[in-house]
Amino acid sequence: MKDRTILNLLTLSGIAGSIFFLLRKKGNTKDWFLIFFIKTLVSTIIDGPVVKTKFVQYPHRYLSKLFDSNIVFLYILFPLSCVMYNQFTYKMKPLTSVLSVFLFSGPMAAIEHWLEKNTNLVKYNRGWNSFISLIVLSFTFSLVKGCIEGIRFLNKKVNSPSDNPN
Repeated sequence: MKDRTILNLLTLSGIAGSIFFLLRKKGNTKDWFLIFFIKTLVSTIIDGPVVKTKFVQYPHRYLSKLFDSNIVFLYILFPLSCVMYNQFTYKMKPLTSVLSVFLFSGPMAAIEHWLEKNTNLVKYNRGWNSFISLIVLSFTFSLVKGCIEGIRFLNKKVNSPSDNPN
């Protein structure tokens, strides 16, 4: 399959998945959008230096004159997968949730590895490999999960009835 075809299929599946997973009723739709945007921010902050130092390159990408990163991965697929992870782990205990991160980061790292070996969509340089991608993906999933849990905690604290009887 040509690189452009794969990129187009990933884009279409990401857009369709975004519509489905961001608007589903399980949990709070506001949380899913917040997770999507937090993940986008975290991904941008991490991906920028990784791409600028040429550890990872995206030779074939949309808007290549404007972006060094693969915007489909960075702004659609990666945030969407984080929403799916948070929906999957919504009611899980913390330890189970932490272990479940590999159910999402593992396949993503495997797909990226396959893309790196068989297409011109991803290129690893300077010691970067699939294991490092797995660690970074897992870390960012966990970081965003921690952020949304912190936001939920603060929201409950702010919106709970005051102990003050006045």
